Amino acid sequence: MENSPDGINPTKQLDLAPNIKLGIATHAHPITMMIRSLILTALCLCSSLQAAERPNILFILADDMGFGDLGCYGSSQIKTPALDALAANGVKFTDGYVSAPVCAPSRAGLLTGRYQQRFGFEHNLHSPHYLKPEKAGIPLDETTVAQRLKNLGYRTGLIGKWHVGSYLPEHHPNARGFDFFFGMLGGGHTYWPTLKKNSLLRNREKISEIRTPYLTDWFSREAEDFITQDSQNPWFLFLSYNTPHTPMQAKEEDLKAYSHISPKRRQIYCAMQKCMDDNIAQIISKLKATKQLENTLIVFCSDNGGSVTASSAINAPLNGMKGCFLEGGIRVPMIMHWPAGLKPGQTYSHPVITLDFTPTFVHLAGGKVEEEIVGSGKRAYKKTRDGVNLIPFLQGQKQGSPHQALFWRMAIRGSAVRSGQWKLIQTPHHPTMLFDLSNDLAEQHNLAPSMPEKVAELTNLYADWAESLKANPMWISDNFWSAYNKKLYDIDYDLTQPTGNTTKH
Repeated sequence: MENSPDGINPTKQLDLAPNIKLGIATHAHPITMMIRSLILTALCLCSSLQAAERPNILFILADDMGFGDLGCYGSSQIKTPALDALAANGVKFTDGYVSAPVCAPSRAGLLTGRYQQRFGFEHNLHSPHYLKPEKAGIPLDETTVAQRLKNLGYRTGLIGKWHVGSYLPEHHPNARGFDFFFGMLGGGHTYWPTLKKNSLLRNREKISEIRTPYLTDWFSREAEDFITQDSQNPWFLFLSYNTPHTPMQAKEEDLKAYSHISPKRRQIYCAMQKCMDDNIAQIISKLKATKQLENTLIVFCSDNGGSVTASSAINAPLNGMKGCFLEGGIRVPMIMHWPAGLKPGQTYSHPVITLDFTPTFVHLAGGKVEEEIVGSGKRAYKKTRDGVNLIPFLQGQKQGSPHQALFWRMAIRGSAVRSGQWKLIQTPHHPTMLFDLSNDLAEQHNLAPSMPEKVAELTNLYADWAESLKANPMWISDNFWSAYNKKLYDIDYDLTQPTGNTTKH
C-alpha cells in the first residue's frame, strides 16, 4: 500500500518487528493462532488509545487586531480575561508573525503551510480578465490543512471568514477539506445581518433564518454546536472571526463598558474586542463542561497587524500597521494552550510564523507534511514545505530557533527579511531600512547607511529565497493600494499604550 498524502503508511503502523508477520495461515498451530489473536487485540487497543489521545484543535483567528490590544500584550484600555488566561496557562509567543500584512494572502499561507508566493497568491484577491478561474484563490493543486486533517480522520469545520477563493464551486470550503462551513466566502460582512442583507452560507446553502442578531455571537454559538457534536473522532475547528475588522459595529451593552473611551471609533473597537473575548470565554466553558479542554489545542492569533487608520487599533510598542512590512503590520499576538501537552506559563521568544500551524497540527494528528515531488523528468521539483512543527521546540526536545530566516514579499509594494535580531525592509518608495530588533523594537533607527555589509548579507539571503519561488504573482492589487501603502510608512504611530482614555487615531 502506498503512503497517504500525509506520509502515513497504514500497514507500516502495524509492524512489530522486521521478522514478525501478522498474516494467519490456515495450517497454523492453535497456540500460534491464539498468540496472533492476542497480538492483534493489543494492537487494536493501542491504535484506539492513540486515536483517543490525539487532541482536538481549535484555531481562533481574529481579523486586523492590534498587537497591543490584548491585556496579556500590554493593553491599558481593553480587558480580555479569557485570552489572558489562555496565555497565562499556555504559551505566549513574543515574536509571532504572519506571512503577509493583509488578509487573503496571510490566510492562504497559514492554510497551506507554504509561503503563498510559491503559488502566486501575494495580494488580496483580485480576478483580472486574463486569470484562469481555477487560479482565483488558493490553487486547486494546493492541499489545505483541513484536507490533511480530514484524511487523518478528523471531523473538520470552518466558521466565519474564508476569503481565499469563491470563483468556482471547487474553491468552496466544503471542497477544500471542511466537512462543515458556516460564514461568508468574502473578506467582510456587516455585524448585523438580516435575511435581506447578508452573504452568509450554511455549507453551500443561503441562510433561512437569523439565529442571533450580532454576527460574532452567532459564529460563537455555531462553534459551540460544532465542538459538542457526538463524535468518535477528534475535531478541527477553524473559528475565523471577522472581529475587529471594519465595519465598526458593536452591541450597545459592550459600548457601555467603554463609554469613557474616545474617539468614538476607538470605543467601538474596544467594545468589539470585549465581545470576542466574552464569546471565547463561553466556548472555553463549553469545553470544560464537556471534559474536552484538557486535550484540546487552542491556538489564537490575528491574520495581520491592526488597522490603525480604519479601526483605531493599537500596535504599540510596534511601529506600523496592516498593509506594511514594519513590525506592526506582520507581528501579531499568538497564543497556544494545551493542558495535556504544553507546560503552562511559557513565553516563547524565537521567531515563529503562521506557516508553522499546518505541520504542527498534522503532527499532532499523527501525520507528517512531506515535500512531495511535482511534475516529471527534467521539470520535476520538490514542493517546498516552509512551516515547521513547533511541538518539539515548545516541549523542550529541540533548542534554538525553528527558522534561520523569515521572508515577506508583495510585488510592487516591497519585501522584508528577518534573520536573528536583524530585519531588512525594501520598498519602491523609501530608502532601504535595516533595524536591530533586539535594541530597536519600534524600528526608529535605520542602520542601513552605516551597515552596508549587513544590508548586503540580508539582501543576498532574501534573493536566494526569492529565486526558490516557482510562481509569479497571479494578480496585483489596483494601483490605488500602492499609493496607499507608501503613506503607511510615514504615519506617526502610537508607540506606547495610552495613559488616559483618548488615543491619537
